[in-house]
Amino acid sequence: MLRAHGLFGTPVVVRAVRAGAILLSCVACNRGPREATATQGSHPAPESNAPAPGPTAATVLPPAPALDVPWTAGALRPTGHFDVDRWAPAANTHTLLDESGRGAVPVNEVRFLWGQSHLYAFFYAGDLDLQARATQHDGPVWKDDSVVFAFYPSAPRPAEALKWVVQVTPTGVLADGTCPLAANDLGDPRCSLAWESGARVGTDYDGTLNKIGDNDEEWAVELSIPLKSIGTSPDAPGATIAATVRRCEMAHDGARACGLWGSADRPGALRLVPGRD
Repeated sequence: MLRAHGLFGTPVVVRAVRAGAILLSCVACNRGPREATATQGSHPAPESNAPAPGPTAATVLPPAPALDVPWTAGALRPTGHFDVDRWAPAANTHTLLDESGRGAVPVNEVRFLWGQSHLYAFFYAGDLDLQARATQHDGPVWKDDSVVFAFYPSAPRPAEALKWVVQVTPTGVLADGTCPLAANDLGDPRCSLAWESGARVGTDYDGTLNKIGDNDEEWAVELSIPLKSIGTSPDAPGATIAATVRRCEMAHDGARACGLWGSADRPGALRLVPGRD
């Protein structure tokens, strides 16, 4: 175990797990204003004498999200520190949405890059009450504050298909496994933790863990995952990865709020923009 000091002067702990190195550092994430995007319910109800909507009106859904993911030169080694030069051109989900289609609170967002046969992600979350107790790889991270990255096999996907899931806490504890398409996280009893992603992760958090009422601030996860482990050929630039991101706040005094990018029935699309390693 190594110790150093991060951007904010906090201790940095470096250690290794089966899924790769966990590097705890500090992050200089951009803290833009929270966004709110409504995709449904923004129009007034028709008057009583208005004609009835067509038979398909109630079934029209917003399109699945899609991002063009830029290629980045050189291997990216996750530290949890937001490298402005490296991440500035990244594809950005902007604020994750709640189930009503509005900007989720607390605020969350994810950026994506790819290169060196890996997909890279940088996740940022605001959080007033950090909760993280899992300490071992493949431990019960679903009971903690965590972010869930899910990657789906190519369409058409039969109902019995499985997706690859990587779930990470603010302290850098990682669990990975395969789950049914409809599972929200690795806490679903139908999931298996036998699969190893080979992911590397770096995290940072600002606040006091597991202490209610002290007004924590934020946490971040930087992730590197081999493309081949999520069913994508490293030699196929221009490929599209079906994926979702889900972060649920571990609330101690109210309903659990979740932010989403894509959904199990309409995963988002990460389109890898061709580049050269």
